[in-house]
Amino acid sequence: MRPLGRLEGSRLPLSTYRLGFHRGFRLSQALRLVPYFERLGVTTLYASPLFSARSGSTHGYDVIDPTRLNPDVGSRPEFERLGRELSLRGMGLILDIVPNHMAAHFENPWWRDLLENGESSRSALFFDVDWDPPQRALEHRISLPILGGPYQKVLENRELELVFGRRGFAVRYWETLLPVDPGTLGPVLREIDGFLERDERPEAGEAHQVLASLLGEISRMSSRDPARFLRRLRSRSGERVQKSLRSLWRSSLPFREAVERTLVEFNGIRGIPSSFDRLDSLLDTQVYWLSHWKTVTRTLNYRRFFDVADLVGVRMEDERVFEAFHRTLLDWVANKTVTGVRVDHVDGLRDPAMYLRRLVHRLQKARPQAPALVWVEKILSGEESLPSDWPVMGTTGYEFMNRVMAATGDPAGIRRLREWYAREIAPGADFTEMVYHQKKYVAETLLGGELRRLTLMLEWLGQNGRTSREIPFRELQAGIVEISACLGVYRTYMQGEGPVSADREQVQIALAEARRRHRGRRQGLYRFFERILSMEIPSDAPEERRARWKDFVQGWQQFTGPVMAKGVEDTVFYRYSPLISLNEVGGDPRTDRLGPEVFHAFNRQRLEEHPLTLSATSTHDTKRSEDVRARIHLLSEYGEDWIVTVGRWAKWNRSLRISGSSGPVPDPSLELFLYQTLVGAWPLFPEETASFLDRMEGYAVKVAREAKIHSNWISPDPAYEKNLCGFVRSLFGERRRSPFRKDFLAFVERLSREGAAQSLAWLALKIGSPGVPDFYQGSELWDFSLVDPDNRRPVDYTVRERALSSLFEEEKADPAGLFPRLLRTWKDGRIKMYVTWKMLHARRRDPELFLEGSYRPLDAAWEAAENMTGFVRSLPGRDLLVVVSSRFRDVLEKETLCVPEKRHDGRVLPLPEPVGKDGWVHLLTGKKVRGGSVLPLGEVMRQAPLAVLYRTEDSKRQERT
Repeated sequence: MRPLGRLEGSRLPLSTYRLGFHRGFRLSQALRLVPYFERLGVTTLYASPLFSARSGSTHGYDVIDPTRLNPDVGSRPEFERLGRELSLRGMGLILDIVPNHMAAHFENPWWRDLLENGESSRSALFFDVDWDPPQRALEHRISLPILGGPYQKVLENRELELVFGRRGFAVRYWETLLPVDPGTLGPVLREIDGFLERDERPEAGEAHQVLASLLGEISRMSSRDPARFLRRLRSRSGERVQKSLRSLWRSSLPFREAVERTLVEFNGIRGIPSSFDRLDSLLDTQVYWLSHWKTVTRTLNYRRFFDVADLVGVRMEDERVFEAFHRTLLDWVANKTVTGVRVDHVDGLRDPAMYLRRLVHRLQKARPQAPALVWVEKILSGEESLPSDWPVMGTTGYEFMNRVMAATGDPAGIRRLREWYAREIAPGADFTEMVYHQKKYVAETLLGGELRRLTLMLEWLGQNGRTSREIPFRELQAGIVEISACLGVYRTYMQGEGPVSADREQVQIALAEARRRHRGRRQGLYRFFERILSMEIPSDAPEERRARWKDFVQGWQQFTGPVMAKGVEDTVFYRYSPLISLNEVGGDPRTDRLGPEVFHAFNRQRLEEHPLTLSATSTHDTKRSEDVRARIHLLSEYGEDWIVTVGRWAKWNRSLRISGSSGPVPDPSLELFLYQTLVGAWPLFPEETASFLDRMEGYAVKVAREAKIHSNWISPDPAYEKNLCGFVRSLFGERRRSPFRKDFLAFVERLSREGAAQSLAWLALKIGSPGVPDFYQGSELWDFSLVDPDNRRPVDYTVRERALSSLFEEEKADPAGLFPRLLRTWKDGRIKMYVTWKMLHARRRDPELFLEGSYRPLDAAWEAAENMTGFVRSLPGRDLLVVVSSRFRDVLEKETLCVPEKRHDGRVLPLPEPVGKDGWVHLLTGKKVRGGSVLPLGEVMRQAPLAVLYRTEDSKRQERT
């Protein structure tokens, strides 16, 4: 491992705390909370995107202007005050940025200019648009498949209207506004001018003269030619036309009246198709080509974010785009307001490595005296590692979240639940097959537009090759789908210089699997794909062929990530439900890599390769919070008892299931999914039950739509969703005579305690392990949130501030007794805050130990025998010991998180060599622990399911004195 050094003045993160900014949580509120975060022990705030986003955005990822601070979250002075306050306290700010896409919305000035001027727009180079698609109607135009019905029907139903607003003429489709190219306004202005000529008022004559001048300007406007010189001329002319029209609107009543009458004429009359001819002609001259959303698979000619049409891909590979997009960010870094960057959806970029190198270079140039701190949102599949040429601190920590579950839970119980599920709940269910088929479905339907574009690119390559010229279009498309469905990672990173070995291996594995599944398919097809995807470009290939070859491979790499994400995370994870704690971002429910040894191997690798990578257990993207997941994961320890319990509940609730056209609502797999969610997220206090059931109804609808079996987001089934919500609500109806409610609550009461203990164990492992622990907003107390939007609910920081203050006061009064007392009063969540507070401050006191200290697991045989997981972190003169229970069923005292006093009598904890023997102090109680090469387990654990001990040579000398 390369030493990190002290990096003085860099505000190196020792822990991060995620904050989501929007209208309901502004910069001023974060500024007020800085003392609280510092007192808690947090060193770095980690902010959601702060650039200007669509009005009312609740998350900030729909950026409309990366050069301005989002006015919804505060002002520039407020942002700078926050930066200064953090700096004064030695704290930092990581900012989430979204370089892959922007909002395709009228509020976005770059997108608006593009829709107005097409290729002649100054922002034409910003967006990933194919200006020369195969469809003749789309040459030099942008397909906008946003209509709810066929174009003719929408037009003649007056859903499309020409309007005049704050920015001049626009086309309105319900809430969507589309600009009008000023160069096409001649027919509209001549119509207005006709009304003015018949108006005898002097003001009308003045307006007529202005319009005559504007009509002359429009007649001289160049076509939408992308030539730079003509682009500038056209842009200036368009701005003059728009500005003059807005000025006329403000100053001339006759003009306003003429405009209103013209709009009536243009917008037509329902029932008279010919009355829409003028509006139809005007629309036909615009840059955008409007169509029914169902045409997206045939007409789309711009890159989207996944399948979201109103998020358009940005051409970040162009250096001019990079500079324009990052100008304000670099200013914030230069003035020390921002100290680190988190790059969202890095896999969506055409060339992530090039982008990251450019970003790091510019960050270092903006602030030469500090290191460039960059993290990437990258989902690593299985044993995949970050590409070695990415100059980053690491990822945002999904892989830690999935590995920490390996340290606890019962591997045999997990396997038993899988077998039961495949035999009785969803007969024949196979996760691998589900993933394969759903990835194919996503590629062919939700991402059909992107698939068609890729196939056309590949067809050109094929037709210009001797051995591939006659491969049919349909075969090429099927090949793309098959290989994408068989690829085991989100994407590869080939960029034209030949693939790295890891990419070559992934492509070969995918091709082998595609061949295995389709032995009858012509093998020449897969040989063609092998050559193309391995970038085996002949040295004498013409430049055009080389460029198109590279374009196809890079486009395919941008395609496979959304296929994986939408097919697995947003579909299969909502269908496959043996144990849904494993259905997490970057997770694999079929994994057998379980047990403490897997966790330890992972930690050793992190320490060696990325010691500053983040360690997350809850994020804004996780399917459920860490506390919900901890309870559900505990079901692996219940195994057969859980199976019997589910059978009992299903029998009692049979009468609540409603028979639908495709079977019972819910089906057995969804019913199991809901039971796990209910026991995982059930509130600790009865007064919260009503609001929780309201949330569960919304969540159940989301689950059904994501699963895409009985309902979906594109064409939801209201009747099915109503029946599903009725099932959830009826489970806990007060008039029910079923024993379900009583049985359920008894089970949850037990599981909630054990799940809380497991969550504390994960917390201790997270803070003590190599990496930087990350905390999601509000999770310092118990948080039973589900997936977005449930996890974006407001956080009550007043409660948290009071809780932390009470811990300070109580520790002063009784430092040794507070921890065991909190284990007994665990429901208020202060025990979780206490462990967080004590361990984060330990990190602040000795950052080198936590960031650079060696990592040695406890003896594997001892861990297995004692059902515990632990490790020692060491530097010369000091050591840290973290040890937690890895099994929680039947371990705790009734109603508390305490372990029975005599449970560990006579047992010892052997320390790995070489570790100092004396001077150990229990971090959570302050009590000393005596021992040599072994420590008495009873003193280490002190009736708790976790322990954190610290020692230094100084404490040893003081003890001897």
